[in-house]
Amino acid sequence: MTLSRPEVLAAPESPPRDTAGRRERILVGLFCLLAALRIFVFTAAFPFFNNVDEHYHFDLVCRYAHGDVPQGLEPCSPEAAALIARYGSPEYVWALQDFPERKTPPPVWSRPAAEQAKLFAERQNVWRHEVNHEAVQPPLYYAVVGLWYDLGKRLGIEGGNLLYWARFFNIPLYVLLVWLSYWLAKELVPVSRFVYLGVPFVLAFFPQDVYCGLNNDVLSAPLVTLSLCLLVRLYRAELARPGLALGAGLAAAAAVLTKFTNVPILVVLGAVALLKLGPAWWKKQPLTHLAPVVVLLLASGIPVACWLARNYLVLGDLTGFVVRSRFMMWTPKPLGQYWHHPVFTPSGLTFFWNNLVITLWRGEFLWHQVHLTAGILDTFYFLSSTLFPLIFVLAALAGNANMRPETRTAVMFCLPLFALHFALLGFFSVSVEFSTKMFNIPSPQEPYVDQGRLLLGGIVPFLILYLGGLEVLLRWLRLGFARVPVLVILVDVMAISQIAAMLDVFASQYNWFHLP
Repeated sequence: MTLSRPEVLAAPESPPRDTAGRRERILVGLFCLLAALRIFVFTAAFPFFNNVDEHYHFDLVCRYAHGDVPQGLEPCSPEAAALIARYGSPEYVWALQDFPERKTPPPVWSRPAAEQAKLFAERQNVWRHEVNHEAVQPPLYYAVVGLWYDLGKRLGIEGGNLLYWARFFNIPLYVLLVWLSYWLAKELVPVSRFVYLGVPFVLAFFPQDVYCGLNNDVLSAPLVTLSLCLLVRLYRAELARPGLALGAGLAAAAAVLTKFTNVPILVVLGAVALLKLGPAWWKKQPLTHLAPVVVLLLASGIPVACWLARNYLVLGDLTGFVVRSRFMMWTPKPLGQYWHHPVFTPSGLTFFWNNLVITLWRGEFLWHQVHLTAGILDTFYFLSSTLFPLIFVLAALAGNANMRPETRTAVMFCLPLFALHFALLGFFSVSVEFSTKMFNIPSPQEPYVDQGRLLLGGIVPFLILYLGGLEVLLRWLRLGFARVPVLVILVDVMAISQIAAMLDVFASQYNWFHLP
């Protein structure tokens, strides 16, 4: 068959291009680049070792780099003790008034040789006898960063530069999180460019400081977000592919093997498995969906079960929580005493939620015993984080005229995951009698596990609800046209306040910019 000249001229030379999607991906790529630059600068600015147990996390990185998986709570390794003694800064936990003339003493490496040797020997001896209470943590983060640390050694990096080389692994992890946040938000709220582009934009400047140090929490968010992306696709697929189920299951297992507080992703995974299998059984077509569901459950269950079995054989405890609790002098409460906890009072619940939210946004680092806080911005974080997600959820469930049907799917995935993270920390808070003998937080006076970094597995679902609620609120106020300016102002304020809070940190003699 031949075409006439007009038909030939009318025929497209090539398929139409997705120019809008390409522009969006370029924009998100720019967000990733900005996020990488920000994490690099701030990670280099903070000296070692921060107050969020970075000493102990680094010790585990060293151990796993040598293939040494701890068999219990053990003292710090010689390699870690030596680097902590030489490069550790007193600026996190010592107040300025504790030093002569209110001046931080110079780093060990900058002192005269005799003084260096004396200080180094004293500090190394202290850390060689310091028991690492993080040693029973799941292995994945430490194994991955341990390989990265070992690669740095093979490349000839050493001393303080090797420490920062290990920290700089946070950069690709955070870039991955920003990109995955775009993917997940677009999957769940494809009708709102404000939300699915706003989430990676906010994350690019998100002031959570845990990503500026070594900590297994930094791997939680990318893995949970990846698993959730794949679970959403699995849920929506009419005929799910086993490969998709395999990826979702392995990502969920990896999240739990990074941090046990990520176990809510397994609950969401189980719910998706039931939803996929349920209709098939009712329609008398069980085998159609059975294989992907079996793959999903096995891929997520087997790796976690193997680690739990290993813990039971080595520690006599499935998770290691009992071993750690004994060392920290925490006592499990009888079930009947749970209800006496202050979290079940309005003031206690408000205190718990407030601390979780503000430390989720800006982190927990101290500088000379003072939080790197943003003052009034903390109040905004608390109020907006309470109001905006609530508005989005209520509007979606009520079938508001401005809401699309897709938003209910967003609520169905995001709300349970974040709520389960919150409930898990609440359960830890009420089920244990805390001691003041070992650690100040939690304590009998403030018996709350309220560290926001433990919610990082749910950070992307939280931001989807947050920005979705902001969009609905502005529409109700007939200010929908101001969505982008409001978001830009919010991000600018976050970025400027974080920089202002860190001016003294940038001047530290102990950071990467001042290494010999």
